[in-house]
Amino acid sequence: MLDAYFTPIDESIWAPYRESKETIGGKLLVNGKSFPKLKKVKIALLGGGPEADVFRKSFYSLSWRFGDLVMADLGNLVSSADEKQNQFAMSEAMGELIEMGIHVLVIGGGEGQIYSHYKAYRQQGSPVEIVQVTPGIDLEEGTPLRQILVEKPSNLFNIDFVATQSYYISEGTSALLEKMYFENHRLGEVRDGIEETEPILRSAHLFQFDLNAVRKSDAGCTKLASPNGLYAEEAARICRYAGVSNQLSSGYFYGLEGVDSDPASATLVAQMIWYYVDGFISRYHDHPTHDSGDFLIYRNRLNSTGHEIVFYKSRKSNRWWMEIPHPYEDRTYFIGCSYKDYETVCADDMPDRWWRAYQRLM
Repeated sequence: MLDAYFTPIDESIWAPYRESKETIGGKLLVNGKSFPKLKKVKIALLGGGPEADVFRKSFYSLSWRFGDLVMADLGNLVSSADEKQNQFAMSEAMGELIEMGIHVLVIGGGEGQIYSHYKAYRQQGSPVEIVQVTPGIDLEEGTPLRQILVEKPSNLFNIDFVATQSYYISEGTSALLEKMYFENHRLGEVRDGIEETEPILRSAHLFQFDLNAVRKSDAGCTKLASPNGLYAEEAARICRYAGVSNQLSSGYFYGLEGVDSDPASATLVAQMIWYYVDGFISRYHDHPTHDSGDFLIYRNRLNSTGHEIVFYKSRKSNRWWMEIPHPYEDRTYFIGCSYKDYETVCADDMPDRWWRAYQRLM
């Protein structure tokens, strides 16, 4: 039973909102005196560590603006002294919820649970894409990301890193990212065109947000305490883009270990999740298919290489996708893109996003 993975939420956290239908705390199905029924639940919150309770105190007080959405807070994952047991509990609980068609948001926990998050998708036969918002990338032996890369069999197709800072990334890691055709979107690039993170997230299944990607003045609880990083408004905007993503089915928010000593950081995370949920209820559900009449199709052949790049533009949302043909099999993939990618092709240049995706299929 799923309830065996969770500890109930302390009554002092949710009781003040029991009678309020204007706040999130009054609308949530809470694992308090009994485990909530999940039949109609669309989003489930999970606490990955004790810092989730600090987040709840801020999140529950925010206004409910999500209509008839059914959302549940299942409590904190049961913790033990054995880290492997904790990782197993998170991957099993998430896996069951995702199989039920429930969107999962995990609040709190350490970097080790990055691997557990990925393992929740091990039963899926289709390729999996990850977007990780992080200031640094660690692919050394034994790290969670390395565990994902060496996993056999693997259904990993891509990892996009967003808002990274070059001085936290070694030359060896940069070389490995290039070799594997993973995309690294540096902080300056994100700041110059934050709307370009939306198509990146649109193709993802897992979303991971390290609060250390936010600068210290906006998130004082962070261990890294960097003077550079995302602004609070940028973090919230990226989270909304994640919520809008058609394919995304889970999010993991970590790096919150010191949030109990910094109420402003707890409020920031609460607002980030609020925008995530706001994006979720605004989804267009317009992922392209070959036989759909809801898309305009543009075919462009590059004179320089001979490749035909096929774009799909949604009539519902005006969003763009590129079709990626498999080099050896009779099938294709669709990845999110933007009008800028279309302009690149019109200028007879190869979009980097298309080329990297094509190379990952080789």
